[in-house]
Amino acid sequence: MSKSRERKKRCGIDNCPSTRFHLEDGLLFCGEGHQQEQGPETQADVDFEFSTQRVSKSRAKREETQGKTSNVFRGSEAFALFLKSYQHILQKQCYVLVHTFGLPPRFEEVVRNQLWAPRLRLLTDRLETSDDATVFSSQATTDTEGGAKRGDRGRRRERKSRSKVIPSLMDSLGMCYLGMIVLRLPISLGDLHREDIPYVRAVRHLPRWVKDRLPATYLMALDTKSILGVDDLRITVHELSLFYDQQFNITFPVLNHPLVLFKHVRSLALPLDVFPAVRRIAKLLDIDFAFPQARPRQRMSSMPEVELVALLVIAVKLYYPFDSIDRHPRSATDPGVLTLDWDYWCKAQREYDSRETADGQLGRGNEIKVEEKDVFDLSSEQMDEYLDWFENTWVDEERARNHPRGYPEQLLDMFPTGRQKAGPTRRTAQEENQANDEALERKLRTVQGQLKVRKIISDRDARTSRLPVDRIGSYYKRYRKIEDLSVTARTFHETAASLVAVSLPSLLVAVTQVEQKLVRLRKRDIQAEDVDGDISDQASDVSGLPMDVDRTSSESDADMKDTKVMESVEESDDSDSLYSSDESS
Repeated sequence: MSKSRERKKRCGIDNCPSTRFHLEDGLLFCGEGHQQEQGPETQADVDFEFSTQRVSKSRAKREETQGKTSNVFRGSEAFALFLKSYQHILQKQCYVLVHTFGLPPRFEEVVRNQLWAPRLRLLTDRLETSDDATVFSSQATTDTEGGAKRGDRGRRRERKSRSKVIPSLMDSLGMCYLGMIVLRLPISLGDLHREDIPYVRAVRHLPRWVKDRLPATYLMALDTKSILGVDDLRITVHELSLFYDQQFNITFPVLNHPLVLFKHVRSLALPLDVFPAVRRIAKLLDIDFAFPQARPRQRMSSMPEVELVALLVIAVKLYYPFDSIDRHPRSATDPGVLTLDWDYWCKAQREYDSRETADGQLGRGNEIKVEEKDVFDLSSEQMDEYLDWFENTWVDEERARNHPRGYPEQLLDMFPTGRQKAGPTRRTAQEENQANDEALERKLRTVQGQLKVRKIISDRDARTSRLPVDRIGSYYKRYRKIEDLSVTARTFHETAASLVAVSLPSLLVAVTQVEQKLVRLRKRDIQAEDVDGDISDQASDVSGLPMDVDRTSSESDADMKDTKVMESVEESDDSDSLYSSDESS
């Protein structure tokens, strides 16, 4: 009976039958070039796990005496090199922000000295005991110190706070945003979702010798292969602000909301009446746009910029609602005396969003969204644009020249890198910003040119006519679910959500939470009154807002009965959560 032979380990990716494996840059590849998800990190481990060739006694003795040397660092030496690599990428991000957005040169100094240096001092304590098994253990292991006494929710929060000890590329963008907050710069969360800021494949900015010495675990931490998702940066900034407050007692200044609000009003091409309305509502609710303190539960609207956009949406729904009801101001000086054609606004917004693809181009930042099925629909110019991006992002020219993986030179010459013919040069970041400003000016002129004046009906004329008159702010409609939004309302909400890089359900939750504050304030005002009858006119003097939003006409349609803004709002625990926006929607 013959002895059973151990089967060779196959690659298996795309039914690849290869059983030969080799190590490159700390990553494991099969003989056909497929990168393995998990595997050994040294060539000695490759030989031990995958080699099926018999080793002679003389060779085994020679390897035992001489030993196999590896250039890959281990332990604290690898951790120190990782921190240097991370700092190099952070410096690259600051450099791009300074030279792309026109930030002051002091911005890099603020991020380095006030945000990165305290965290680096906290990390240097681990250099003596750091190893590959413990550096990232905080993301995978459960609590051991008092964890049995805590619930699942408490352990989940602690794991999230502990995971901030090891910085990620998302944390670097969060530190950049907090650096802008320190300098009180009018930069939004959505501005950091740009393709030219080093994030995707940030490892390509490291020198070759650094990548050769970093273990595969650290390389994967610096090699992000997907774009920023909605809500990711918002959650990261929120956790970082709490982290700096708890660990270093660093309190960030309030959001420079006047400049940020003006920027959002201009980006949305809204009438300027929205600007003072938002500030009046914020003053009415005592909102100072400060970063939240640590508490058991955090609300979606606790983030300053998200809360600002929520107030902006409420002001738009008060003065420029998305329905077709005729509302009339009392005088020409009332806010909301102008009417906005939302169909025309949506058309102008679509033209603005498609400005980069109007000439048949793929568009900056859209290359990573291309899938296999999209290749057949790409034009020759779009294909060249995609291959240029792929070459700059994924192809390592130095490795292609020095490590051709044993392929003959004649075969490699058949697939050269770079364009054979000189194509159109890509616009620089400054040219891109100038083109965006010009497109925004065109949208502003287009939308503002369609504004019309509402018919003015004074209180005296209304009493004379004895007919019900719908005032500005009446029939205020609240949207709790995406299905409640009309086509124009959804387009506006999606555009407003993109300004702060949040999802549409998250924005609806934030707006609902601010509306709940208004409802509770309105109830307190009503309870404080000792007179009978209608008190909306008295309340309007206090708030400066159209308080007849809680009035519905007795002759109105039955469908409008539940659209009053001041009706009681059901308190929902799901809507209070910072992370469960999808469930609460």
